[in-house]
Amino acid sequence: MTAKQVVIAGTFDILHPGHVFLISEAAKLGEVTVVIARDENVLRAKGHPVIVPAKQRLFMVQALKGVSKAILGNSGPDFLSIVEELNPDILLLGPNQQMSVDEVQDRLRQRGLKTKVMRLDQLFTEYPLSSTTRIIEKAYMNRKDRISQ
Repeated sequence: MTAKQVVIAGTFDILHPGHVFLISEAAKLGEVTVVIARDENVLRAKGHPVIVPAKQRLFMVQALKGVSKAILGNSGPDFLSIVEELNPDILLLGPNQQMSVDEVQDRLRQRGLKTKVMRLDQLFTEYPLSSTTRIIEKAYMNRKDRISQ
């Protein structure tokens, strides 16, 4: 029996334990392909630029245990076009990704895909710096403290 193909997607700007947790949970479901958001798509979606360029983020994610393949996403606002190209068995959304499972499932069905959309509901909280935002805030506060001394 062939392993299920699982796709996860995201920015993966500053790698942290939450990313490792998402990948390891996805790997329990099958072979993991990670789609790395392109810089321009992150700017459009989040309203701010990435810190780490896409090719560097891709290089880092490719090296992580549990990742079978990592690729850059397509350019443009249609984030599901790459999912359509890959046609995975499962699309696993992260716990802090804003899109609705039902909405994504419906949109993929409209494209003729039978991909099952799931969400990892559990945030990884074992370590305090398990999100890009927390890492940036901590770095900012440490820098601010050094400057004010």
